[in-house]
Amino acid sequence: MRAQLYIWDGLRKDMKKDLAYIRELYFEKIEPVFSDAEVEAEAYTQRLWDNAMSAPCYGEDCDPDFSGIAEACQEAGIERYEILSLMRYRNLGMWLSCMCQVWEQQLIRFIKHEVENDGLIEFTKEVDFNEAKECFKFHNYNIESMKCWEQIKELRLLVNVIKHAEGNSADRLRKIRPDYFEWDKRLGYHDDKLKFHKTTLLEQTLNITNKDFDMYYNALVSFWDEIPERMFSEELEQ
Repeated sequence: MRAQLYIWDGLRKDMKKDLAYIRELYFEKIEPVFSDAEVEAEAYTQRLWDNAMSAPCYGEDCDPDFSGIAEACQEAGIERYEILSLMRYRNLGMWLSCMCQVWEQQLIRFIKHEVENDGLIEFTKEVDFNEAKECFKFHNYNIESMKCWEQIKELRLLVNVIKHAEGNSADRLRKIRPDYFEWDKRLGYHDDKLKFHKTTLLEQTLNITNKDFDMYYNALVSFWDEIPERMFSEELEQ
């Protein structure tokens, strides 16, 4: 008798639909909030100026410092732009992390359900991501040989870097995606902002974009498209 992993068509569609909801919500509801940071910052600056100019001035010696007011409004607008840009970057990182972890939990739950349903093998400890990979191998399917795997591995490294900043994952990611760490020195940026700032969330140190979000989303969907409907182990002793 052989143990099997079975992913029926309805389950496959549900896995992809869950990921699609994440992508759609991010691009339709979340990303647009921060997409016009420059326009919003300019409007904020103008609003501060208008409020200052319309404020009543009392006394014969009332002589507003217009240049000082303008400078203060400009500084406030720049600060507004910086926080909006930072929040846009943070949201991209958080939604990338969410999408990756949803996929990981899909994978683990699928394995646990199939093993428990099959009843022919059992885990000696709680299933984690590495155990799930081994379970695929036990059923004669190596998910690390899939076409989408390199991008999925890259995504998991990126999520670890977003979470922990400097460390082993950052060193590994630098080797395969150095562009995530490179900034244009001509614009006054440090060449590797993560090494300089030692953080991935307090400062915008990773050069990630919405194109990366779509690339990783497509890789995760491809995973569920690519795996076979049925995967079997070798013959088991009874």
